[in-house]
Amino acid sequence: MEKKINENVNVEEIKETAQEEVQTTQLFVERESFKGNDGKEYWAYVVKGKVRERNIKVDFAPKDKGGYEPLDIVFEVSPKAELLMTNETMTDASGKKTKYVSYQVRTIDEFGIEYTCGVKPSRDSDKALLGMLLNQLRAKQ
Repeated sequence: MEKKINENVNVEEIKETAQEEVQTTQLFVERESFKGNDGKEYWAYVVKGKVRERNIKVDFAPKDKGGYEPLDIVFEVSPKAELLMTNETMTDASGKKTKYVSYQVRTIDEFGIEYTCGVKPSRDSDKALLGMLLNQLRAKQ
């Protein structure tokens, strides 16, 4: 990809280019168990990686509170699921378009049936770590 240095850098163009490139890198979300403060066992959904020689974990959560049940179904097939990132555009009532990245996890069972569930990075810091990981993975390609 050719990059030009320009004094009038358009930040939105940079974001769009980065979002388009997001789709070219394959990542997997893993399900890990942990004990809560109440002693119960819970699940965490993470992408593991290495950024600048540091082991990192990017935490994901379902898009809504009811999302844990379908997420459990996705991970019954395998303890790892493919992370799908797609560019989406939303148009409000006034016609203003907003671009964003949509995240899903996907597994395919032994019969070829696909199971998907929408997820989101848990915090802004997880989005930042995911961006760093993607940048580093693209640099190695």
